[in-house]
Formats: sequence, structure tokens, C-alpha cells
Amino acid sequence: MNKKLSFFFLLMMFVIPCAVSQPSQLTQKSSMDAKSLKILSWNIYMLPYLSLFNHNARRAKAIAGELSHSDYQIIVFQEAFSIKCRHVLAKRLAKEYPYQYGPANSGFWPFRTSSGLWIVSKMPLTQLAKIKFSLSEGFDIIARKGAVLFQGSFDGAKFQLLATHLQADNSQPVRDKQCREIKEHLLNPYFNPAIPQLICGDFNIDMDDDVNYKSMLHTLEANNGVISGDLKFTYDEIDNTLIRNTSGKKRVIDYILVRNDQWIGHIERKVQPFYARVGTKPSNLSDHYAMEADINFNTAVSDNSTLLSVRK
Repeated sequence: MNKKLSFFFLLMMFVIPCAVSQPSQLTQKSSMDAKSLKILSWNIYMLPYLSLFNHNARRAKAIAGELSHSDYQIIVFQEAFSIKCRHVLAKRLAKEYPYQYGPANSGFWPFRTSSGLWIVSKMPLTQLAKIKFSLSEGFDIIARKGAVLFQGSFDGAKFQLLATHLQADNSQPVRDKQCREIKEHLLNPYFNPAIPQLICGDFNIDMDDDVNYKSMLHTLEANNGVISGDLKFTYDEIDNTLIRNTSGKKRVIDYILVRNDQWIGHIERKVQPFYARVGTKPSNLSDHYAMEADINFNTAVSDNSTLLSVRK
């Protein structure tokens, strides 16, 4: 009996330390402790020169009313070109969203505009870098389109957030080049193996276009996911009051993608249409519906610097 006990205690001396020294790389916080980062990405259709036709001023006030008491921590706007409307939004949102960045790539009005990328946040973000795309076509030549990368921290978890708006119209080779520039000049240089990268924006690439959609994900080395809820489209030419036409279709062209997603415990994507009274009648507030993401991060329970290699 004594020999068995001695053997048992001797065995435990080796087994317990070994078990403790094998930490799991990631752990997801329990539902009781987890807090979610909620991001909204929205092309708000505030085009330059067209304020009189698109009721920009009225829509800006309505958009501010919808968002001023929302539970989004970060809102990523695209097509926030109109200076007047941006001022309306900035003033109305300042209390809830005191940290406001952009618009990126300021232009030289009236001949060139900014990128239209404008971010408002309830938390401070650090801008890491921005780029202007080297190639654009058509109406996009007026805008200094590009991308901007931020880093922030939420509930103890670091994250990077990239905002972009790719070439419009039927110019897929241009969009391909823009995706490569995003990866080569922003995502790769600032890649950290312990930080997820969230990529938000209007990509103008239809999810149903299997070849180009998969090419986008492959180039960015990013992942997408399912859309929850009843609304499955972000650009709706059938039911959206601002862009209805008889030959239209419903498409997904706005995304919140994830790179380095082992640090994401859970992400839920939903489309939000934002519908309110504009002037005398109810209307959609943009030609795009907004994409939101509710994100829970995984956290490291041990030093994982030797477990992942930095991407070149």
C-alpha cells in the first residue's frame, strides 16, 4: 500500500506541473463576462454636387437622429463627401461619438473631393496609416478614394480597423488592383499576429459574382460570414425608395471582413435598412443599407509570441 501511495504521489509531481505548463492559446470569455464591440459600416450617399437632388441635408438630419442614441461603438461612413452634411452629422453625434476621424485624403474643392471615408467612435482610435489608390476610373476620378487603418482597444482586446470604398461601375481590374494595394500598403505592414484586422466598406463586388468575390477574399486573405436576420442584401434596386428601377436586383456589396480571425470568438453580421421620414414622406436614408457586426474577441491566456509568426 505504501509503495502504491509513494508511486501515486511521485506520478502527480510530474503530471500536474506538465498539465499547467500546457496553456491553451485562446479562450473565449464566458457569456456572463463577454462584452461585444458593435460596428456599423454605411455608405450614406452624400455625393458631391448632388445635394439638391438627393435631399442630402434632410437625410443628414434624419441619419443623425437614427444614430445619435445607437449602441454602435464605431461607425464607418462611406460617401460622406458633402461638407455641409458632414457638419450636421458631426455636431449631432459629437456627444455620443466624441472621437471623429477624417475624411481621409482631403481633396481640393471644387475640383477634387476627399475619399468620403469618415469614422466616428465612442472610444479613441490611433490612425496607423492611409493610402490613396493609384488607379481610378470614371466619376471616381473626382474622389481621392483609398483606405485608412486604425488601431484600438476594447475590453482589453486590441483590434485594427480598416475603412475603404472601392471603385464603382464595371471596373473589376481597378478593384483588383485596389485590393492588392490595401494588402500591400496597409494590412501586411501593420499585421500583428496577436491582433485581428477588421475590414469595412463598400467594395462594389457582388457576393453572387463568385469569381470576383472569392478573388477579393483571397487577395485580402480575409474571411466573411453569414448574414443574420431577414434582410440579406445591402444594395436593393427593387425596394429601396432612393434607387428603385424596374430592371433592378438585390445585391450584397458591403462587407465587414475579418483577417487573423482566430482572435474572434464570435461575430454576427446584420443588415440595417434605416428608414425614416424625410420631408413629407417616409424614405430610405441611403441608397445602401448598412452592415453591422457584433463582435466578441478571444483573449490570450498566455504569451503566444512564439506560437504565431509575423506575416511579411
